[in-house]
Amino acid sequence: MQQSVPTSLFAVTPMHRRHLLGIFLASMSTLVLEVTITRVFSVTMWYHFAFLAVSMALMGSAVAGVVLYFFPQLASRADRVLGIGALALALSVPLTFILYMQIPFQPDLNRTELPAQQVLWLALVYLDLTVPFFLSGAVISLALSAWSEQVGRLYWADLTGASLGCLASIGALEALGGAGAVLTAGAIAGLAGLVLTWHSGRARVGGIVVALLLVALVVGNARFGWVTISVSKTGGEEAPRAYEKWNAYSRVTVYEVNRNPFFWSVSDIGWQRTIQQGGLGHRLLLIDAAAGTPIQEFTGDLYWVSFLRYDLTSFVYHLVEKPETLVIGPGGGRDVLAALASGAPHVTAVEVNPAVVAAVRGPFAEFAGHLYDRPDVTVVVEDARGYIARSPHRYDVIQAALIDTWAAGASGAFALSENSLYTVEAFRMYYEHLTERGILTVSRWYMPGRPAETLRLVSTGMAGWARAGVAEPQNHIAVIVHFVASNPKEGLATVLFKRTPFMPEEVALIQDRARELGFTVLYAPGLPATEEVGAFLTADDPGAWIARYPLDITPATDDRPFFFNLVRFGDLFSQALRASGVYQVSIESAGILLAVLGITAVVGVLFVLVPLGWGVRRRGLAAPSARMLTYFGALGVGFMLVEIPIIQRLTVYLGRPVYSLAVGLFALLLFSGLGSLWAGRRRGQPLLPLLVGLVGLVVLNALAVPWVLDRTVGWPLAARLAMAVGMLAPLAFLMGIPFPTGIRLAGARRPGVIPWLWGINGVMSVMGSALAVAFSIHLGIRATLLIAAGCYALAAGVFRRGEF
Repeated sequence: MQQSVPTSLFAVTPMHRRHLLGIFLASMSTLVLEVTITRVFSVTMWYHFAFLAVSMALMGSAVAGVVLYFFPQLASRADRVLGIGALALALSVPLTFILYMQIPFQPDLNRTELPAQQVLWLALVYLDLTVPFFLSGAVISLALSAWSEQVGRLYWADLTGASLGCLASIGALEALGGAGAVLTAGAIAGLAGLVLTWHSGRARVGGIVVALLLVALVVGNARFGWVTISVSKTGGEEAPRAYEKWNAYSRVTVYEVNRNPFFWSVSDIGWQRTIQQGGLGHRLLLIDAAAGTPIQEFTGDLYWVSFLRYDLTSFVYHLVEKPETLVIGPGGGRDVLAALASGAPHVTAVEVNPAVVAAVRGPFAEFAGHLYDRPDVTVVVEDARGYIARSPHRYDVIQAALIDTWAAGASGAFALSENSLYTVEAFRMYYEHLTERGILTVSRWYMPGRPAETLRLVSTGMAGWARAGVAEPQNHIAVIVHFVASNPKEGLATVLFKRTPFMPEEVALIQDRARELGFTVLYAPGLPATEEVGAFLTADDPGAWIARYPLDITPATDDRPFFFNLVRFGDLFSQALRASGVYQVSIESAGILLAVLGITAVVGVLFVLVPLGWGVRRRGLAAPSARMLTYFGALGVGFMLVEIPIIQRLTVYLGRPVYSLAVGLFALLLFSGLGSLWAGRRRGQPLLPLLVGLVGLVVLNALAVPWVLDRTVGWPLAARLAMAVGMLAPLAFLMGIPFPTGIRLAGARRPGVIPWLWGINGVMSVMGSALAVAFSIHLGIRATLLIAAGCYALAAGVFRRGEF
């Protein structure tokens, strides 16, 4: 966020270090709240609604600038008003959050549009949770207004506090959960109020009371659970929870024992076998109240879980004997048990979410038969992409069954569905880590008549095999599908990618085993094509086939890692697609992007541009030039078009959304703050050459950095974190210079126009955040960064000869 406020025409108290510390704490509180709200939205609503938190934060600050535009005299009393504003911010955080938890907003993904009543509830949510961000923006902008000559130091304190707030939010979520992290944001704001009121005896008492009250609320809630989050995304009340754990990835909950066995798509033989064996039950583990994985009941005897072999996701074990196996995303351990029951001598299970492993190894260890502590199971808590890239081993089976990112990470506000496991580069890596008889088995949903998810999986796998040097990848693929009687319109497909071509005798074995189990072979080399998947795999020109297909089934790449975004904007109102759970999330996420743009336009016009225009016409306030508006609008869009793609790229590179958020935002904000501090101390430094240098660095990040990241993705995590910081540091340093320098120059020439610059920058930042996600999904990360370079080039173009 890059914003400031009007240069005051009134005498003010000199700025002291307590003011810098207060701004630091207020900004830190704001980022803790913003990041936490994205997590809370992912749990209480749906994952793509987390994106609204960015809009709330930026828009609240922009509106605060407009208020100061009409009351510039507040700057003369900044020393007193800052403390009051910080205390108001501190109290508003818990109060608005508790109110939010009472608002009955419940989006229905089965509808094309939100009902009118739900739209009103959503608007109330937006207005309610924007209040703390408005107060935060008022505090920070008032300080910048009162001491605009010190804008470099203040902006440095602002951005440094924000960068540390990113890290603090992760710790707060891990230790205190979603509600506790929100209350922590309020407590930090209370400390900011205490610092800013310490010099005044009467106000100091209020600061002490508020700070102690909010700290006590955090401690008491951690012990007694006064503020809790309970949600059911399927309607009604949430089932009783046996376990709950928050972290920066997700909220993990486990529920009471279900005595029925859990299957994704089981054959009739498997169901009969389950009945004969007594049907061990399971506990459902949910991630963000939606994405589920079962913790299978297990006595330690593999015979009693052999029914798991008859699920379609386990089909590969009927083809490969005693396979050395790697399971990606084992969750509650069901796929690990299926491999062991099929004769696998050893299973390596790579799970990215530590809270999931902690549940299976901790309170439910006995129920799960101490599965993750068996000598023939190695559990690794790490991103699978990085682990496999570094592994010297090859595997007979690599399995990924229904692994997805519907449970948004901490970066859910910035990245809707990027996934490093379903890209061409990842499939090339899988190929390189298979033995000569090795098979990669991936299971995804299949929708007859429009199997876009299966088609995209196949197209991505083919491109990955081709990049590994395979001349005819279609000869290495087999596709098996199964429908359950309760839902014949939507099935499950398992796609087998073999390192070597499938021989005729292997195809015959696939057919025999599928026939025995009641599955259908959609495609295998040498078999006639009977539907779209087979037609694609036997097409003379697969590229032309992809181009003609009505949905987006182009191979996902590290540059466009949005495997699950299958729907183009033109399909948003398709009732046929919305009827399928496979495509609902893709439709809704694209719709939310458009909604954010619409909300931004309406709110920006009504609460920012109209009041500012009214002030110029009716009150004779100063108006900025078109060049000024263009410059600061370009900076707002450009900053977000760099920030969000960088975080998306780091999600692929580092594997864990929590690291992409922590490293991405932390480094960008920290080094931007240092750039601002440097600019404030070197006021004679020409801005235009720095803008040109910034354009060059953005282009370099767009074109050259992917090559470096691709060759270092197998490095240890610490080395990759250092690489990410080193990559971001010079870019972020230069990104921190143009805004405060422009504010200082504009304030010197037209002191009253700075609120306009604040407002246009805020509105364009919100629009830039939505555009960044849309561009990344549909054009790619590289193209988005090049557009960002164009924005900074536009800013350089309107800033000529050191003036606007």
